[in-house]
Amino acid sequence: MQEVSHLSHKFRVKRVLFLFVSSLIIYVGMTSLSEAEDDTSDILKRLEKIEESTDEESLAKKFDLSLYGYVSASYTHNFNNPNSQANALRIFDGDANSFRPNMAQIVFEKEAKVDGAMVDRAGFRIKLNFGEDAKFTGGNTGEDEVDFQEAYAQYVAPVGNGLDLRIGRMNTLIGYEVIESPFNPNFSRSWLFGLGEPFTTTGIRGTYTFSESVTFSIGGINSFTGAQEDPNRSKSVEALLGLTPVDWLGVSIFGFWGPEGDLGARNADRVLVGGIIDIQATDQTEFVVEAYYANQANATPGVNARWNGVAGYVIHDFTDQWGVRIRGELFEDADGFLGCGGSVVRAGRANTCFGDIVPASQTLWEGTLTLQYKPVPSLLTRVEFRYDKSNRNTFQFGNRSANHQETLAAEVAYLF
Repeated sequence: MQEVSHLSHKFRVKRVLFLFVSSLIIYVGMTSLSEAEDDTSDILKRLEKIEESTDEESLAKKFDLSLYGYVSASYTHNFNNPNSQANALRIFDGDANSFRPNMAQIVFEKEAKVDGAMVDRAGFRIKLNFGEDAKFTGGNTGEDEVDFQEAYAQYVAPVGNGLDLRIGRMNTLIGYEVIESPFNPNFSRSWLFGLGEPFTTTGIRGTYTFSESVTFSIGGINSFTGAQEDPNRSKSVEALLGLTPVDWLGVSIFGFWGPEGDLGARNADRVLVGGIIDIQATDQTEFVVEAYYANQANATPGVNARWNGVAGYVIHDFTDQWGVRIRGELFEDADGFLGCGGSVVRAGRANTCFGDIVPASQTLWEGTLTLQYKPVPSLLTRVEFRYDKSNRNTFQFGNRSANHQETLAAEVAYLF
């Protein structure tokens, strides 16, 4: 009887322990489940915040900001093998038998719009250049491989169709070719562009589009050279009239006038007048002709300087990837005012001459054939042969002067 009572007591103790352990397990499980639910709730809240931030516009998108540019490099072989290692009378490809990091360009802009609120009508552009070409993009031959090619503020005033006003440093209105290599038909630049035209201008400009066929731009600028400082405290004027009478024909008439002498110089006005005819013959073939005449009064005391030229282009695309570009050019530097002003030890050997290097009249001819291939739309590759000829011995063959020069160049450019 006492043994049975002892067993019953023992059983009751085990049952109490069982109930206690079970209750403890259930409590821990419920607590863990509650904590898991809290963790899941926190994760969901964080995901919701991420989704909300994704839906919000970025600063760039909100203000319609753009960032783009390109990187280019080249190699040029001169068959004359000049001892100076310079391609005479070249601008952005002055290094002979050498690789050249031409340009890394970054553009940051907000383009002003014709319609909308005032904030939409305001804009700006900053174009920053790095590399060998940056030594010349300001219109001067310096040594600095960094240059602000463009830096201007823009506002489209609500006048008629919209009056586009810009103030700062801008690309010039004059000429067909531009600083940016990928936007030119050929890799090497023409003498019309490299010797006789400004690259950039600093001042104020207004542009008005009268219709789809007529656009007019005019600007007051510091100088022809694109200098940021005014050398003589007198402003110059450049203008461009763009006409598109039919879809396949474009006509541009440009001009420049202004006092371009140094401070104190008198009657030193510079005048340039020219035009461009652009014919889109077919979807694949385009013809372009540019010509101008320029005169600088009192370029040297009592003597005027004159330069003029004409260049023709044939641009043909076989496919979206393959194309060929041909340029022929005649350029006259009647008084030796523009050519042969460079040096082999400065600024990438631009505008360098040999032999007859004293200022003298010079007539130049050149023919350029460029084969273009785009493996992908953003990657541009070119192979180019160019033949230069002068009526003077301004080129170099080995260690002697010559009246001709032949080069073979290759270029690669990536646009982003």
